[in-house]
Amino acid sequence: MLKNIINDSRYETGMIVMALLYVLLIVSEMLALISAQSIFYRTCDALLWGIFVFDYSSHLYYSDNKGRYIRNNILELIAIVPFVQVAAFFRIGRIARFAKLFGILKVTRLIAVSSKLWEMLHKLMNTNGLSKILVLNFGAVMVASGLLTLVEKQSFLNSLWWSIVTMTTVGYGDIVPRTAIAKLIAIVLMLIGILTFGMVTAIITRFFVDSERDAKIDGLTVKIEEQYLMLQRLEEKIDALSREKER
Repeated sequence: MLKNIINDSRYETGMIVMALLYVLLIVSEMLALISAQSIFYRTCDALLWGIFVFDYSSHLYYSDNKGRYIRNNILELIAIVPFVQVAAFFRIGRIARFAKLFGILKVTRLIAVSSKLWEMLHKLMNTNGLSKILVLNFGAVMVASGLLTLVEKQSFLNSLWWSIVTMTTVGYGDIVPRTAIAKLIAIVLMLIGILTFGMVTAIITRFFVDSERDAKIDGLTVKIEEQYLMLQRLEEKIDALSREKER
């Protein structure tokens, strides 16, 4: 039952949401937007930490090679290490020279928790060449911004704003190209935007559809393995009964 839950696509989506919330919580505390001593912070930190401990422990329990799982998920292990509680136990939290260490540990935990988000982003970028399309868009925007700065005598920031607005075909109209070269640049940007943004939407849609399909296949694979083990046990019982009758 538990194995089916952790292999469900909705469970993975929920864990990604939890990771995002934890990142926001840590960043808010590092930026002094939330006090680490507040009840809200402590409650959220303890709750999310418990969820990640459950996630790591359950996957470790059901993994076929536990040593390999630990080696491949070092960041997730770091994310559930209770640094503050360990420091309090050894009474090192009051020593001034450990202040920088705690800052490093917070950054380390931030990176560790973000690993789930980066993993999903990495998969998304490798779907149907999405990274190449985004690189093309970024390059077109930067080149167009540089050319507009030279041709129209605009600041680079204004040129960058105009390039992004033009490529996305939003067209605020606050900056209007006057020269023929600038208008030609605008046409190229709009064509690239029209051609590529439709592709980006289709790729992102396919990514989530494929993820859902893969999750269903994994679930069916687990059920088939369970049925196979059940058949093996039944065969062993039948063989045992047959041997008893022969005796």
